[in-house]
Amino acid sequence: MSSLPPLTPPASDASALRSWLLAAKSAVERRGVDADALLREVGLDLSTLSDPMARYPAHLGLAFWQKALQATGEELLGVDLALQFMPLNFSALGYALMASDNLAQMYLRLARYAHVVTDAADVRFQLDDGAGRLTITGDQALLGTAEPATVWSIYDYAMLTLVRGSRMLYGRDFMPLELRLQRQRPKDHAKFEKVFRCTPVYGCEDNALVVDHVTLHKPLSFANLEVVKASEEAMDRYRSHWPDRGLPQQLAAVLKEMLPSGEPRQEDVTRRLGTTLRTLQRRLADQGTSYRDVLNQTRHQLALDYLTSARYSVGEISFLLGFSEVSAFTRAFKRWTGSSPSTWRQAAPTLPPHAH
Repeated sequence: MSSLPPLTPPASDASALRSWLLAAKSAVERRGVDADALLREVGLDLSTLSDPMARYPAHLGLAFWQKALQATGEELLGVDLALQFMPLNFSALGYALMASDNLAQMYLRLARYAHVVTDAADVRFQLDDGAGRLTITGDQALLGTAEPATVWSIYDYAMLTLVRGSRMLYGRDFMPLELRLQRQRPKDHAKFEKVFRCTPVYGCEDNALVVDHVTLHKPLSFANLEVVKASEEAMDRYRSHWPDRGLPQQLAAVLKEMLPSGEPRQEDVTRRLGTTLRTLQRRLADQGTSYRDVLNQTRHQLALDYLTSARYSVGEISFLLGFSEVSAFTRAFKRWTGSSPSTWRQAAPTLPPHAH
């Protein structure tokens, strides 16, 4: 097998939790390859990552995976990795996902907190009149340094983990309306499709899972509001201590805490973050965003989460999001989604309110 060109450090400082690297190492070793040697080649030393919440540079993890694909010659190594997946690999996020009321809330929670696992990926979940669509994209500054087969393998892992996790919670009869993959059809496509239990649409512009509304809102047997709250609080605390790369996430965590008391003043937010308004604005601009953008994104994600549960009325949600009037929330929600909160909720059947 010809040698792949080495990955050069990308214009990306994305990182990921140690748990993925441990699972990847195990998948490689199962193929009879010295994973520790490959890790050393790219400059990774797992002995320095003893903390379960330790993070490592994502570009080094990608370099390791590219070398692993070369060393094993296994096109479906990402499938091997996904088959080892356990919810605990996602730490507190895994608990929160398992305890979600339904798949719609699980996907919304994954979209909001995926950056806790890795900020090298962007997860988005959207609902329309007929179905929900969860899309996973990667950091292009990072993935643009890798061979297409390496990128496809990473998405094999991500999408199969998503499908298997959904089936684990929903039941064996979970079946998406559509599974879209950027990869070309693998040589051993029969094995690939048997594992997914469906035939994907290959060669797409995105990687997406499309699920019908009835499936999305079936009550899940492990639903537990207290577990969700404790897990989300743990993730918010974790994100609030990230360095600059996680500044938007730090800001979002603070906003989430402060919004129920009304839209917070920027001066109060910067005081909580231990910085000045000018410094906050500059650091956010360096990352291509702004205070207003993060505020809107935080409100948008929270609104979708709240609306998928019957626990809150539209009026209560507007209060929780810091709007002074329901009409202001309605106008903002229409800008975000093109429909009113009530219309959006009607298109997304909900569960009964949680017992208090």
